[in-house]
Amino acid sequence: MAFTKEESKLAAIFVQTLLYGAYTVVFGMTYYVLVHKRPRGQRVKKMMLSIAILMFVLATMQVGVNYARIIKAFVIFKDEPGGPGAFFDHLAEFTQLFGSTLYIAQTIVGDSVVVLRCYLVFGKNFSIVAFPILLLLGSTVTGVGIEYTFAKIIPEADIFVVQLSQWFVAFLSLTLATNIICTSLVAYRIWSINRRVISFSGHSLRPIMFLVIESGAIYSVTLITLLILYEVESWFQYVLIDAVSPIVGLVFSMIIVRIGLGLTHVNGQTEAFSQTSTMRVPAFGRTKETLGRVDRVELRSFSEAPTVEESQSNMSAMKLDVGHDPSDSV
Repeated sequence: MAFTKEESKLAAIFVQTLLYGAYTVVFGMTYYVLVHKRPRGQRVKKMMLSIAILMFVLATMQVGVNYARIIKAFVIFKDEPGGPGAFFDHLAEFTQLFGSTLYIAQTIVGDSVVVLRCYLVFGKNFSIVAFPILLLLGSTVTGVGIEYTFAKIIPEADIFVVQLSQWFVAFLSLTLATNIICTSLVAYRIWSINRRVISFSGHSLRPIMFLVIESGAIYSVTLITLLILYEVESWFQYVLIDAVSPIVGLVFSMIIVRIGLGLTHVNGQTEAFSQTSTMRVPAFGRTKETLGRVDRVELRSFSEAPTVEESQSNMSAMKLDVGHDPSDSV
């Protein structure tokens, strides 16, 4: 039996509340890793902390807006013509516009982090992320188009009206492409580094590579499912839309927590060395002949986890950098 819009919104607020609860716990752990679990004298990683706080604030505001919409629909306007369903179809209503703005903002922030991570992993090679940046700009433009359509559309239209669907499908497709491309590039970069260094170091980066792939897959599957539900005009798409905001924050924070707490680390390391967050490898595009001229490859955006002094002197030429702020770069 198909879900009605009223049933879908109730299911959506239930799922979003559960995910937000989990996100609150993970955010607390993220704050602990970034602020308290760092060596004495090391600065707080302001960029990752700011992004984590921004994502959590956006997710919190969206939960609040969605509860306000539920109260309005099922309590305040329940006896109005059309009932709660008519309220949810009023796309130009303030809470609808504000909630959609928060959803779009959270998505764009998440995509920006994925692009930034890719940029840092490839040693700040802009040509690698030029196309993902264009996709990110496209997502921003289509997000504005969604908001404009909400404000101008006729009051009786529902969320599947053609004027809106064109913008929304484009928005979902662009953000999905951004995440798949950047996740694939980052995974390939780690795999290529791992292939070059494992033969003489005995340390594998596969756990980090799998962590990146898993995180990207969770978000990508969510987007694909949402896109399918919207295309078949299922009201259950409300559940996925409201779940996206906490999922974006969870994916970002879980990478920091798992690496920062040593739950995911380089194979073959001692517990102390597992928290070392740097590895140096030849810069992107360099040949083996330039191995002595080591450039820093930034994987710091995976985690702003604290670093410890390196316990193995023979690793001085190999540092996997996931623990520095871009502002600390030399």
